[in-house]
Amino acid sequence: MSDVIQFPEHDVPPEADESLVEIAAEAPAGLVVIGVPPGYAALESHRALGAGADVMLVSEGVTVEDEVVLKRRAREAGLLLMGPGCATAILDGIGIGFANVVTSGRVGVVATSGDAAQEATVLLDSFGVGVSACMVTGRRDLSEAVGGISTFDAITRLASDPATEVILLVADQWSPEVVRHLLPALASSGRAAAACIMGSEHLKGPDGVDVSAAIDSAALAAARLAGARPVIPATEPSGWVSAGHVRGIFSGPGLCAEASAILAERLGRVVSNAPAGHAVALEGDEVVRGHACLDVATAAAAHGAPHPIEDPDHLARLLVDTVADQTVAVVLVDVVLGRAAHPDPVGALGPALSRALQARPSLQVVAHVVGTEADPQVLSDQQAKLEALGVRVAPTSGQAARLAAALVRPGR
Repeated sequence: MSDVIQFPEHDVPPEADESLVEIAAEAPAGLVVIGVPPGYAALESHRALGAGADVMLVSEGVTVEDEVVLKRRAREAGLLLMGPGCATAILDGIGIGFANVVTSGRVGVVATSGDAAQEATVLLDSFGVGVSACMVTGRRDLSEAVGGISTFDAITRLASDPATEVILLVADQWSPEVVRHLLPALASSGRAAAACIMGSEHLKGPDGVDVSAAIDSAALAAARLAGARPVIPATEPSGWVSAGHVRGIFSGPGLCAEASAILAERLGRVVSNAPAGHAVALEGDEVVRGHACLDVATAAAAHGAPHPIEDPDHLARLLVDTVADQTVAVVLVDVVLGRAAHPDPVGALGPALSRALQARPSLQVVAHVVGTEADPQVLSDQQAKLEALGVRVAPTSGQAARLAAALVRPGR
Protein backbone atom coordinates (compact mmCIF):
# COMPACT_ATOMS: atom_id res chain seq x y z
CA MET A 1 0.00 0.00 0.00
CA SER A 2 1.41 3.39 -0.96
CA ASP A 3 0.54 6.69 0.68
CA VAL A 4 -0.01 9.98 -1.09
CA ILE A 5 3.09 11.85 -2.27
CA GLN A 6 4.96 13.21 0.75
CA PHE A 7 7.39 16.13 0.82
CA PRO A 8 9.44 17.30 3.79
CA GLU A 9 8.93 20.89 4.87
CA HIS A 10 11.83 23.04 3.67
CA ASP A 11 12.69 26.22 1.89
CA VAL A 12 13.20 26.21 -1.86
CA PRO A 13 16.88 25.32 -2.41
CA PRO A 14 19.22 27.76 -4.18
CA GLU A 15 19.42 25.59 -7.29
CA ALA A 16 15.70 26.14 -7.95
CA ASP A 17 16.30 29.90 -8.16
CA GLU A 18 19.39 29.36 -10.32
CA SER A 19 17.36 27.33 -12.81
CA LEU A 20 14.89 30.19 -13.16
CA VAL A 21 17.78 32.55 -13.87
CA GLU A 22 18.86 30.14 -16.60
CA ILE A 23 15.33 30.12 -18.05
CA ALA A 24 15.10 33.90 -18.06
CA ALA A 25 18.58 34.42 -19.51
CA GLU A 26 17.65 32.49 -22.63
CA ALA A 27 14.38 34.31 -23.30
CA PRO A 28 14.17 36.27 -26.57
CA ALA A 29 13.52 40.01 -26.63
CA GLY A 30 9.89 40.94 -26.10
CA LEU A 31 9.27 38.13 -23.62
CA VAL A 32 9.25 38.44 -19.83
CA VAL A 33 9.73 35.25 -17.79
CA ILE A 34 8.01 35.46 -14.39
CA GLY A 35 8.69 33.02 -11.59
CA VAL A 36 7.82 34.63 -8.26
CA PRO A 37 5.65 33.58 -5.29
CA PRO A 38 1.97 33.26 -6.24
CA GLY A 39 0.96 36.39 -4.35
CA TYR A 40 3.13 38.52 -6.64
CA ALA A 41 2.81 36.64 -9.94
CA ALA A 42 -0.34 38.36 -11.20
CA LEU A 43 1.00 41.83 -10.39
CA GLU A 44 4.31 41.19 -12.15
CA SER A 45 2.45 39.78 -15.14
CA HIS A 46 0.33 42.92 -15.36
CA ARG A 47 3.50 45.02 -15.27
CA ALA A 48 5.04 43.00 -18.10
CA LEU A 49 1.90 43.22 -20.24
CA GLY A 50 1.71 46.93 -19.54
CA ALA A 51 5.26 47.26 -20.87
CA GLY A 52 4.18 45.57 -24.11
CA ALA A 53 5.81 42.18 -23.54
CA ASP A 54 4.57 38.64 -23.95
CA VAL A 55 4.63 36.71 -20.66
CA MET A 56 5.94 33.25 -19.83
CA LEU A 57 4.37 32.74 -16.41
CA VAL A 58 6.36 30.01 -14.69
CA SER A 59 4.68 30.61 -11.32
CA GLU A 60 1.99 28.23 -10.10
CA GLY A 61 -0.79 29.15 -7.70
CA VAL A 62 -2.29 32.06 -9.64
CA THR A 63 -6.05 32.17 -9.11
CA VAL A 64 -8.28 31.34 -12.04
CA GLU A 65 -9.86 34.79 -11.74
CA ASP A 66 -6.45 36.47 -12.12
CA GLU A 67 -5.60 34.14 -15.00
CA VAL A 68 -8.71 35.16 -16.93
CA VAL A 69 -8.08 38.87 -16.37
CA LEU A 70 -4.44 38.57 -17.44
CA LYS A 71 -5.21 36.57 -20.55
CA ARG A 72 -7.98 38.92 -21.61
CA ARG A 73 -5.64 41.88 -21.14
CA ALA A 74 -2.96 40.12 -23.19
CA ARG A 75 -5.44 39.46 -26.00
CA GLU A 76 -6.66 43.05 -26.06
CA ALA A 77 -3.04 44.22 -26.36
CA GLY A 78 -2.16 41.69 -29.09
CA LEU A 79 0.14 39.88 -26.67
CA LEU A 80 0.35 36.30 -25.39
CA LEU A 81 0.39 35.02 -21.81
CA MET A 82 1.69 31.46 -21.50
CA GLY A 83 0.92 29.65 -18.26
CA PRO A 84 0.51 29.72 -15.30
CA GLY A 85 2.95 26.88 -14.72
CA CYS A 86 4.67 27.35 -18.08
CA ALA A 87 8.31 26.28 -17.82
CA THR A 88 8.79 25.19 -21.44
CA ALA A 89 8.75 27.14 -24.70
CA ILE A 90 10.48 27.38 -28.06
CA LEU A 91 10.29 30.86 -29.56
CA ASP A 92 12.33 32.41 -32.37
CA GLY A 93 14.34 29.19 -32.50
CA ILE A 94 15.30 29.49 -28.81
CA GLY A 95 14.45 26.72 -26.35
CA ILE A 96 13.48 28.22 -23.00
CA GLY A 97 13.34 26.40 -19.67
CA PHE A 98 12.88 22.63 -19.84
CA ALA A 99 12.74 22.66 -23.64
CA ASN A 100 14.70 19.95 -25.42
CA VAL A 101 17.28 20.63 -28.11
CA VAL A 102 15.33 20.00 -31.31
CA THR A 103 15.84 20.98 -34.92
CA SER A 104 13.95 23.91 -36.40
CA GLY A 105 11.22 22.79 -38.74
CA ARG A 106 7.69 23.03 -40.04
CA VAL A 107 5.41 22.10 -37.12
CA GLY A 108 4.23 24.54 -34.46
CA VAL A 109 3.13 23.04 -31.12
CA VAL A 110 0.54 24.43 -28.70
CA ALA A 111 0.13 22.43 -25.49
CA THR A 112 -1.54 22.81 -22.12
CA SER A 113 1.34 21.13 -20.21
CA GLY A 114 5.09 21.48 -20.56
CA ASP A 115 6.07 17.81 -20.36
CA ALA A 116 3.44 16.91 -22.97
CA ALA A 117 4.84 19.68 -25.18
CA GLN A 118 8.34 18.26 -24.74
CA GLU A 119 7.17 14.79 -25.76
CA ALA A 120 5.52 16.23 -28.88
CA THR A 121 8.59 18.24 -29.88
CA VAL A 122 11.10 15.41 -29.43
CA LEU A 123 8.89 13.08 -31.47
CA LEU A 124 8.63 15.64 -34.26
CA ASP A 125 12.40 16.00 -34.14
CA SER A 126 12.85 12.22 -34.39
CA PHE A 127 10.42 12.15 -37.34
CA GLY A 128 12.60 14.62 -39.23
CA VAL A 129 10.13 17.51 -39.51
CA GLY A 130 11.38 19.69 -36.65
CA VAL A 131 9.63 22.42 -34.69
CA SER A 132 8.89 26.02 -35.68
CA ALA A 133 7.65 27.08 -32.23
CA CYS A 134 6.25 25.65 -29.02
CA MET A 135 3.89 27.46 -26.64
CA VAL A 136 2.47 26.11 -23.36
CA THR A 137 -0.79 27.79 -22.39
CA GLY A 138 -1.44 26.25 -18.94
CA ARG A 139 -3.53 23.34 -17.71
CA ARG A 140 -6.59 25.47 -16.98
CA ASP A 141 -6.61 27.26 -20.31
CA LEU A 142 -9.11 24.87 -21.93
CA SER A 143 -11.41 24.88 -18.90
CA GLU A 144 -14.82 26.52 -19.18
CA ALA A 145 -13.68 29.19 -16.72
CA VAL A 146 -10.79 30.36 -18.94
CA GLY A 147 -12.29 29.43 -22.31
CA GLY A 148 -9.07 28.62 -24.16
CA ILE A 149 -8.01 32.27 -24.49
CA SER A 150 -4.26 31.64 -24.78
CA THR A 151 -4.68 28.52 -26.89
CA PHE A 152 -6.80 30.39 -29.45
CA ASP A 153 -4.26 33.24 -29.44
CA ALA A 154 -1.30 30.87 -29.84
CA ILE A 155 -2.99 29.19 -32.82
CA THR A 156 -3.57 32.62 -34.36
CA ARG A 157 0.13 33.41 -33.99
CA LEU A 158 1.23 30.16 -35.56
CA ALA A 159 -1.23 30.68 -38.42
CA SER A 160 0.57 33.92 -39.29
CA ASP A 161 4.05 32.43 -38.93
CA PRO A 162 5.66 31.75 -42.34
CA ALA A 163 7.81 28.99 -40.84
CA THR A 164 4.79 27.03 -39.60
CA GLU A 165 3.14 24.70 -42.10
CA VAL A 166 1.38 22.41 -39.61
CA ILE A 167 -0.08 23.09 -36.16
CA LEU A 168 -0.12 20.37 -33.49
CA LEU A 169 -2.36 20.88 -30.45
CA VAL A 170 -1.81 18.77 -27.30
CA ALA A 171 -4.44 19.02 -24.54
CA ASP A 172 -4.44 17.01 -21.31
CA GLN A 173 -7.14 18.93 -19.38
CA TRP A 174 -10.04 20.23 -21.45
CA SER A 175 -13.69 21.14 -21.43
CA PRO A 176 -15.81 19.49 -24.17
CA GLU A 177 -17.53 22.84 -24.80
CA VAL A 178 -14.22 24.69 -25.28
CA VAL A 179 -12.81 21.96 -27.53
CA ARG A 180 -16.04 22.03 -29.57
CA HIS A 181 -15.19 25.62 -30.53
CA LEU A 182 -11.43 25.17 -30.63
CA LEU A 183 -11.22 22.43 -33.24
CA PRO A 184 -13.12 24.40 -35.91
CA ALA A 185 -10.82 27.36 -35.22
CA LEU A 186 -7.87 25.04 -35.76
CA ALA A 187 -9.44 23.80 -39.00
CA SER A 188 -9.92 27.35 -40.28
CA SER A 189 -6.41 28.51 -39.31
CA GLY A 190 -5.09 28.14 -42.85
CA ARG A 191 -2.60 25.50 -41.70
CA ALA A 192 -2.81 21.72 -41.77
CA ALA A 193 -3.54 20.57 -38.22
CA ALA A 194 -3.50 17.61 -35.85
CA ALA A 195 -4.66 17.43 -32.25
CA CYS A 196 -4.10 15.20 -29.25
CA ILE A 197 -7.15 15.50 -27.00
CA MET A 198 -6.24 13.08 -24.21
CA GLY A 199 -8.88 10.57 -23.30
CA SER A 200 -10.98 11.40 -26.38
CA GLU A 201 -11.07 7.89 -27.82
CA HIS A 202 -14.12 8.58 -29.99
CA LEU A 203 -13.90 12.33 -30.62
CA LYS A 204 -14.08 13.19 -34.31
CA GLY A 205 -12.59 16.45 -35.47
CA PRO A 206 -13.81 18.67 -38.33
CA ASP A 207 -12.41 18.29 -41.82
CA GLY A 208 -8.80 19.43 -41.80
CA VAL A 209 -8.01 18.35 -38.22
CA ASP A 210 -6.71 14.87 -37.43
CA VAL A 211 -7.75 14.13 -33.81
CA SER A 212 -6.05 11.47 -31.66
CA ALA A 213 -6.19 10.52 -27.98
CA ALA A 214 -2.41 10.11 -27.47
CA ILE A 215 0.60 12.29 -28.20
CA ASP A 216 2.45 9.81 -30.40
CA SER A 217 -0.55 9.30 -32.71
CA ALA A 218 -1.06 13.05 -33.04
CA ALA A 219 2.65 13.69 -33.64
CA LEU A 220 2.66 11.00 -36.34
CA ALA A 221 -0.30 12.69 -38.00
CA ALA A 222 1.38 16.11 -37.83
CA ALA A 223 4.61 14.73 -39.29
CA ARG A 224 2.73 13.12 -42.17
CA LEU A 225 0.92 16.38 -42.84
CA ALA A 226 4.36 18.00 -43.02
CA GLY A 227 5.43 15.50 -45.68
CA ALA A 228 7.29 12.88 -43.63
CA ARG A 229 6.51 9.17 -43.46
CA PRO A 230 7.59 8.20 -39.94
CA VAL A 231 6.98 4.87 -38.21
CA ILE A 232 7.12 4.22 -34.45
CA PRO A 233 8.71 0.84 -33.63
CA ALA A 234 6.31 -1.56 -31.94
CA THR A 235 7.02 -2.49 -28.33
CA GLU A 236 5.83 -6.02 -27.65
CA PRO A 237 5.47 -7.46 -24.13
CA SER A 238 7.38 -10.70 -23.54
CA GLY A 239 4.81 -12.50 -21.44
CA TRP A 240 2.21 -11.70 -18.84
CA VAL A 241 3.66 -10.69 -15.47
CA SER A 242 0.74 -11.13 -13.07
CA ALA A 243 -2.68 -9.78 -12.24
CA GLY A 244 -1.10 -7.08 -10.10
CA HIS A 245 -1.35 -3.33 -10.44
CA VAL A 246 0.38 -0.71 -12.57
CA ARG A 247 1.76 2.30 -10.70
CA GLY A 248 2.91 5.27 -12.77
CA ILE A 249 5.33 7.90 -11.41
CA PHE A 250 5.72 11.00 -13.57
CA SER A 251 7.72 14.21 -13.71
CA GLY A 252 4.80 16.30 -14.92
CA PRO A 253 1.01 16.33 -15.34
CA GLY A 254 0.81 15.94 -19.12
CA LEU A 255 2.39 12.49 -19.46
CA CYS A 256 0.72 11.42 -16.22
CA ALA A 257 -2.68 12.34 -17.68
CA GLU A 258 -1.94 10.53 -20.94
CA ALA A 259 -0.91 7.36 -19.11
CA SER A 260 -3.93 7.49 -16.80
CA ALA A 261 -6.28 7.68 -19.79
CA ILE A 262 -4.53 4.85 -21.65
CA LEU A 263 -4.47 2.59 -18.58
CA ALA A 264 -8.11 3.32 -17.70
CA GLU A 265 -9.17 2.43 -21.24
CA ARG A 266 -7.44 -0.95 -20.93
CA LEU A 267 -7.52 -1.88 -17.25
CA GLY A 268 -10.60 -0.27 -15.76
CA ARG A 269 -10.38 1.87 -12.63
CA VAL A 270 -7.26 4.06 -12.45
CA VAL A 271 -6.78 6.87 -9.93
CA SER A 272 -4.56 9.88 -10.54
CA ASN A 273 -3.82 13.38 -9.28
CA ALA A 274 -3.69 14.39 -12.97
CA PRO A 275 -6.45 12.28 -14.55
CA ALA A 276 -7.68 12.21 -18.12
CA GLY A 277 -10.24 10.11 -19.96
CA HIS A 278 -11.93 7.60 -17.66
CA ALA A 279 -9.31 7.89 -14.90
CA VAL A 280 -10.62 8.97 -11.48
CA ALA A 281 -9.28 11.98 -9.58
CA LEU A 282 -7.28 11.15 -6.47
CA GLU A 283 -8.78 12.96 -3.51
CA GLY A 284 -6.64 14.89 -1.01
CA ASP A 285 -4.94 12.51 1.43
CA GLU A 286 -6.52 9.42 -0.09
CA VAL A 287 -4.27 6.35 0.16
CA VAL A 288 -3.22 5.12 -3.27
CA ARG A 289 -4.57 1.67 -4.09
CA GLY A 290 -4.90 -0.33 -7.28
CA HIS A 291 -3.84 1.05 -10.66
CA ALA A 292 -2.63 4.63 -10.26
CA CYS A 293 -0.65 7.39 -12.00
CA LEU A 294 1.01 10.05 -9.85
CA ASP A 295 2.31 13.42 -11.02
CA VAL A 296 5.15 14.46 -8.71
CA ALA A 297 5.51 17.97 -10.21
CA THR A 298 2.11 19.20 -9.02
CA ALA A 299 2.75 17.94 -5.51
CA ALA A 300 6.25 19.44 -5.52
CA ALA A 301 4.95 22.87 -6.52
CA ALA A 302 2.40 22.79 -3.71
CA HIS A 303 5.17 22.19 -1.16
CA GLY A 304 7.76 24.61 -2.54
CA ALA A 305 10.02 21.73 -3.57
CA PRO A 306 12.15 21.77 -6.73
CA HIS A 307 10.62 20.46 -9.92
CA PRO A 308 11.33 16.72 -10.39
CA ILE A 309 12.82 17.42 -13.82
CA GLU A 310 15.49 19.45 -12.02
CA ASP A 311 15.79 17.16 -9.01
CA PRO A 312 14.61 13.52 -9.35
CA ASP A 313 15.07 12.89 -5.62
CA HIS A 314 11.34 12.84 -4.88
CA LEU A 315 10.74 10.52 -7.83
CA ALA A 316 13.28 8.14 -6.31
CA ARG A 317 11.62 8.31 -2.88
CA LEU A 318 8.20 7.62 -4.33
CA LEU A 319 9.65 4.72 -6.29
CA VAL A 320 10.91 3.14 -3.06
CA ASP A 321 7.48 3.53 -1.42
CA THR A 322 5.75 2.14 -4.51
CA VAL A 323 7.88 -1.00 -4.64
CA ALA A 324 7.00 -1.69 -1.00
CA ASP A 325 3.40 -2.22 -2.15
CA GLN A 326 3.40 -5.91 -2.99
CA THR A 327 0.29 -5.56 -5.16
CA VAL A 328 2.25 -3.48 -7.69
CA ALA A 329 3.49 -5.67 -10.54
CA VAL A 330 4.59 -2.97 -13.01
CA VAL A 331 6.10 0.44 -12.34
CA LEU A 332 5.79 3.00 -15.14
CA VAL A 333 8.18 5.98 -15.06
CA ASP A 334 9.25 8.86 -17.27
CA VAL A 335 12.67 10.46 -17.55
CA VAL A 336 12.69 13.99 -18.95
CA LEU A 337 15.82 15.54 -20.46
CA GLY A 338 16.48 19.09 -21.60
CA ARG A 339 18.73 22.09 -21.15
CA ALA A 340 17.42 23.03 -17.68
CA ALA A 341 16.91 19.44 -16.52
CA HIS A 342 19.05 17.35 -14.15
CA PRO A 343 22.41 16.53 -15.79
CA ASP A 344 21.98 12.78 -15.29
CA PRO A 345 18.42 11.85 -14.25
CA VAL A 346 18.89 8.09 -14.72
CA GLY A 347 22.03 8.27 -12.64
CA ALA A 348 19.98 9.94 -9.90
CA LEU A 349 17.21 7.34 -10.14
CA GLY A 350 19.57 4.41 -10.69
CA PRO A 351 20.16 3.34 -7.06
CA ALA A 352 16.43 3.26 -6.28
CA LEU A 353 15.68 1.37 -9.51
CA SER A 354 18.47 -1.12 -8.86
CA ARG A 355 17.35 -1.81 -5.28
CA ALA A 356 13.75 -2.20 -6.40
CA LEU A 357 14.57 -4.77 -9.06
CA GLN A 358 16.90 -6.68 -6.73
CA ALA A 359 14.34 -6.76 -3.92
CA ARG A 360 11.54 -7.93 -6.20
CA PRO A 361 12.88 -9.91 -9.18
CA SER A 362 9.39 -10.37 -10.65
CA LEU A 363 8.75 -6.62 -10.72
CA GLN A 364 8.74 -5.01 -14.16
CA VAL A 365 9.79 -1.39 -14.72
CA VAL A 366 8.75 0.32 -17.95
CA ALA A 367 10.25 3.70 -18.82
CA HIS A 368 10.20 6.31 -21.54
CA VAL A 369 12.90 8.95 -21.97
CA VAL A 370 11.76 12.33 -23.30
CA GLY A 371 14.79 13.72 -25.10
CA THR A 372 17.05 13.94 -28.13
CA GLU A 373 20.63 13.06 -28.96
CA ALA A 374 21.43 16.78 -28.92
CA ASP A 375 20.24 17.22 -25.32
CA PRO A 376 23.06 17.66 -22.78
CA GLN A 377 22.13 14.32 -21.17
CA VAL A 378 22.09 12.50 -24.57
CA LEU A 379 19.01 10.36 -25.19
CA SER A 380 20.80 7.13 -26.11
CA ASP A 381 23.08 7.34 -23.05
CA GLN A 382 20.12 7.64 -20.69
CA GLN A 383 18.26 4.82 -22.44
CA ALA A 384 21.33 2.56 -22.26
CA LYS A 385 21.66 3.16 -18.52
CA LEU A 386 18.04 2.17 -17.99
CA GLU A 387 18.39 -0.98 -20.08
CA ALA A 388 21.54 -1.95 -18.15
CA LEU A 389 19.44 -1.88 -14.97
CA GLY A 390 16.86 -4.23 -16.51
CA VAL A 391 14.26 -1.58 -17.32
CA ARG A 392 12.10 -1.94 -20.44
CA VAL A 393 12.42 1.26 -22.49
CA ALA A 394 9.60 2.32 -24.82
CA PRO A 395 9.99 4.77 -27.73
CA THR A 396 7.05 7.01 -26.76
CA SER A 397 5.11 7.84 -23.61
CA GLY A 398 2.00 6.29 -25.12
CA GLN A 399 3.83 3.09 -25.99
CA ALA A 400 5.18 2.86 -22.43
CA ALA A 401 1.66 3.07 -20.99
CA ARG A 402 0.30 0.52 -23.48
CA LEU A 403 3.14 -1.87 -22.66
CA ALA A 404 2.56 -1.49 -18.92
CA ALA A 405 -1.14 -2.30 -19.39
CA ALA A 406 -0.36 -5.34 -21.55
CA LEU A 407 2.01 -6.76 -18.93
CA VAL A 408 -0.74 -7.10 -16.32
CA ARG A 409 -3.65 -7.99 -18.59
CA PRO A 410 -4.01 -11.71 -19.36
CA GLY A 411 -5.56 -13.03 -22.54
CA ARG A 412 -4.66 -10.06 -24.70
